[in-house]
Amino acid sequence: MVTEREQGRPVTSYCVQLAQVAVDEESGRVRVLEVLTAVDVAQVVNGRAHRMQLDGAAAMGYGFACLEDLDLREGQVWATTLGDYRLPTSADVPRFTTVLVDGGRGLGALDVKSAGELANVPTAAAIANAVAVATGARVRDLPITAERVFRALAGR
Repeated sequence: MVTEREQGRPVTSYCVQLAQVAVDEESGRVRVLEVLTAVDVAQVVNGRAHRMQLDGAAAMGYGFACLEDLDLREGQVWATTLGDYRLPTSADVPRFTTVLVDGGRGLGALDVKSAGELANVPTAAAIANAVAVATGARVRDLPITAERVFRALAGR
């Protein structure tokens, strides 16, 4: 079997995410209810493991979007311990719904694509867009904290 790469055509993976949020407009607090991820994976070899990999990547993206803050002030990092720099735990993350879209062109005899950490890339944008749709206020800095949302709401 001749692969796409051998034919000179690139094989690309695609990932689309949507987030559902609840925003308390008095405090700016954001609760991410669900992140829906759809990924073009070509042929699915092990669907359960594939979903777990993508859900883990979405959890990393959620942490980046909502929790992880280096607290940079005048070029210095103030979050120097894991007590200061919050990483998501299983209690923090929202519900993840992951759809594996097969049928695209992959590589090799199994017709597969890498997905790996693909789902951590669009998560912050999906959550920020959901906040903007819910409130009419756009947050442009990460992490998306209650304080930043509150300021964005005041500036609508």
